Amino acid sequence: MPLLAEYIWIDGTDRTKELRSKTKVLTGDNLPFSKPGTLTDVPLSTFPDWGADGSSTNQANGDDSDIVLKPVFACPDPFRTGNWLVLCEVFNGDGSVHATNTRSQVRAVLEAGADKTESLFGFEQEYTFMGADEKPYGFPENGFPEPQGPYYCSVGAGKIFGREVYEDFMERVLEAGLMISGFNWEVMPGQAEFQVGAAGPLTCPDHVWVARWILHRTAEDYGIAVTLDAKPAKGDWNGAGMHVNFSTAEMRAPGGIAAIEKACVAIGEKRQEHLDVYGDLYEERLTGAHETCSYKEFRYGVADRTASIRIPRHVAEEGTGYLEDRRPNANADPYEVAARMLKTVCGID
Repeated sequence: MPLLAEYIWIDGTDRTKELRSKTKVLTGDNLPFSKPGTLTDVPLSTFPDWGADGSSTNQANGDDSDIVLKPVFACPDPFRTGNWLVLCEVFNGDGSVHATNTRSQVRAVLEAGADKTESLFGFEQEYTFMGADEKPYGFPENGFPEPQGPYYCSVGAGKIFGREVYEDFMERVLEAGLMISGFNWEVMPGQAEFQVGAAGPLTCPDHVWVARWILHRTAEDYGIAVTLDAKPAKGDWNGAGMHVNFSTAEMRAPGGIAAIEKACVAIGEKRQEHLDVYGDLYEERLTGAHETCSYKEFRYGVADRTASIRIPRHVAEEGTGYLEDRRPNANADPYEVAARMLKTVCGID
């Protein structure tokens, strides 16, 4: 019986990258097979490189359209039991790194010395369900729902919209063995979040991207679209972010609060460089309202959700832990966010 491997890659769509995938059928007398819920039965070498049409993914011209997909991470496929999801990096036909391959940026920073810091990341990925009318799921056909407030971490009809997709997605990402640490409903109707990590600077973004694919694929079955837009509903509604939690071994050691504060200062000195990779239309979300700091300024503070960076209260009290940069948009590329954080905090240019 053949093995089905769903090859997933990140395309070259301008402003906000999209996910693409296609199915490879693998056969062979000695082909190892997976067991649902495990990551060790099929080595990554089982999955060969594969080609794709880059001219249809905004990654090549038609007269030289071949791109190469190189597997870098595999996990059980929760839609096809016993098969696999395979995340790939994109390379040019001559073997060089493709310009859209942002995972390579993280590899380069690690090779430059950031690996010595034993950095850990966690991402809080918000997303919004969208109805056929292109409004957030749960918004009435005419007008708006009651103001935000009763929807966050709530329960009950009239407060929660899209429960079936949310629950199904929860089961699917856990079946895939991804490093998911939590789920919750957010402050706007039809808006929710999942958390990934803590994990290394390659592993954590890998799991975010695969979880995004599973989320979109799950919502397909319900005829509901998912958007990572930073401001899916204009007006007095929270936007959608992807807060990044970050620490180094020094920050996690006793007295690490000094290293955390030093990192905050360094990040503030690179305010625009960080915003440049924190997602499309961050200006619409980072207004200074709705639990954000304005993109025009930079502040950090303890337990301050209106600051650019929040130092959790327990971290300040214990003197060790991590920081939370609240500025990345939901549509940001976690590889770019991780690479920029490592460059800044580790002093790598």
